[in-house]
Order: sequence, then structure tokens, then C-alpha cells
Amino acid sequence: MAVELAKLCDRDQFEIEVLCLRTGGLWEYELHEAEVPFTVIGSLQHPIIFDFFKIIKFIRASQPDIVHTHLFGADFYGRLAAKLAGVKKIISTEQNLNLNESGLKKIAKKWTAKLANRIVASSEAIKKYLIEREGVPAEKIEVIYNGVEVEKFLNLSRNYRVSRPVVGSVGRLSRQKGFNYLIKAAAEIPDIQVSIAGVGEKKASLIRQIIALGLEKQIHLAGLQKDTAAFMNGLDIFVLPSRWEGFGIVILEAGLSGLPVIASRVDGILEIIEDGKDGILFDPGDVADLVAKVKKLLADPAERERLGKNLQQKVRDKFDIKKIVKQYEDLYHRILK
Repeated sequence: MAVELAKLCDRDQFEIEVLCLRTGGLWEYELHEAEVPFTVIGSLQHPIIFDFFKIIKFIRASQPDIVHTHLFGADFYGRLAAKLAGVKKIISTEQNLNLNESGLKKIAKKWTAKLANRIVASSEAIKKYLIEREGVPAEKIEVIYNGVEVEKFLNLSRNYRVSRPVVGSVGRLSRQKGFNYLIKAAAEIPDIQVSIAGVGEKKASLIRQIIALGLEKQIHLAGLQKDTAAFMNGLDIFVLPSRWEGFGIVILEAGLSGLPVIASRVDGILEIIEDGKDGILFDPGDVADLVAKVKKLLADPAERERLGKNLQQKVRDKFDIKKIVKQYEDLYHRILK
């Protein structure tokens, strides 16, 4: 999301520079291609705190009118550094419900949130979480949904009548994403292939689960995908079985790809999917419910097409990244005034 903002903000109105607190990443190439100036401070070899004074020095040298932070490291260290560097306007975007963050992290974020002029919540669910769990005043929060690059993911020629559909998902291999539920469901539906893209701390336990259920030939952990659009185009049904979800940007990407989506009935997902109209919701953690709804879609290519096209149109209308960037540009102007 930060990269899309940097790439698409109106260069006649804004001068954008990106500071990365970790080395490398899939999006470094995109910044380079878009001719967005970016600097990497720090590495994966040591904690960000060792580079804290470098961050302050960088901000002082850049003299920005606004510092906009994304994710915990940038929120905590970036807000502190910006304040110490004399920046008057600080904005943070909160992307998730941080239910798995440690108590210490929650305290750190709550403390530094006071330094921000505005906190953008990527969904109404996140706004509610910030108010109730992190004590952020409602008047400081503004909801701006995440968006997706329409041209990159749009697939208008999807074939919905395939003999053996591939069911897939994308996300960090973490407890939050609930991929263990999808694996359990696959054991009850031998006629499908399952492909899950992503990396994360739960990879080993997911592999053990796959082996224990004898599903090595049926389920593929596809790893990190540089071209998510190509991966989506290889699927026929998309499932996001999250335990909780602040928003679910991969649902937007799947929708643009024309995929019918089955997702958990939780949090920010409810702000994207209208059950039965442009997707199907199942009770979180209820494997039997997930199995039943996958089987129902497998038996009905026309329904897969209807749901896929409805979601595709919704994403084009409501979540086009260009429209989202305009909302951020408006916020930047307002915060400066």
C-alpha cells in the first residue's frame, strides 16, 4: 500500500520519498521503476533501534512537511524520530487488527499514537479496534480503505467451466490466516487441488499437518510469489479462512481476477463481501461449513461465474487504487491546512 501511494501520488502536487527500515523486499524494484526516490536504513541482521539516530538524521536532512508511517516498526520508531526531527505533521496507516501483538508492543504503539495528527484505519473494523483496544480518540481516526491496481489483476476472460478446479489462497503463513482450516477441508474434498502462496512462521507446522493427513499430492505450499496476479490466474476458487482480518486486500486481488471467493465471516472481510451476492462467507474455524460451501461452488460453474463477476465489478467501482490515492491526497492537503 505504501508503494502504491508513492508511485501514484500526483508528482505535480507532492514530492515523495520512501524510507525503508529493512533491506530489500519485493517492492524495491517497483519503486525503482517508478522513479520514486527511496533509501534503505538498517538490515535484517540487527533490530531497528540500532539505526534510530540514522532515521532522525535522514528526516532532518529531508525536511518533509508530512511523515506517513506504515506498520509497527515505522509507527513506533518513525513517529518518535519525526517528532525529534521537528516534523509537525505525522500520519500513520493501521493495516490490521493486531490481536497477536505483545503487550509491550501495544503499549509502545498506544504511547506513540499520541504523536500522530491523524491515524488512517484501513477499515471500519480497524477503527473500532483502535478505539476500543488501543484507546485512540475517534476524532483522530479516518477510514480509508486499501485499494488495488486494477490493470495489474483484472482478468475478463476467466474460464469458469473446468473439470478439476484448483482452490487456493494467498497470505502470510501465520496463525491469523487459518490455513490449517483449509488443509483440513481439503482432506474432505479429494477432487480438488489446493495451492497456498506465502511464507511465515507456521510453514513447518502446516507441512507436518499435510503429511499427517496424507495430502502431499493434493496440497502445494507455493512459497513467496513475485507475480501474485499470475498465481491468481491459476486458481478457480479463492478461500481466505482467517481467524481475524483487518481488511483482506488479497480478496480485492482475487476479485479483480474474477475468482469466486469464500472467506471467513470476520471483521474487515464483512466490509468487502456481501454474502451470497459477491462472495460466500463461512463461520470462522468451522471446517464442516467451509467444506459444504466449497462443494456447493464446485458443483455450480454458473454460480462461480456470477459471484466472480459481481465481486470484480465491486472492486473496480469501490477499491481502485487510483481512487484510494486521491483520498490520501485530500488528507495530506487537509492535514497541512
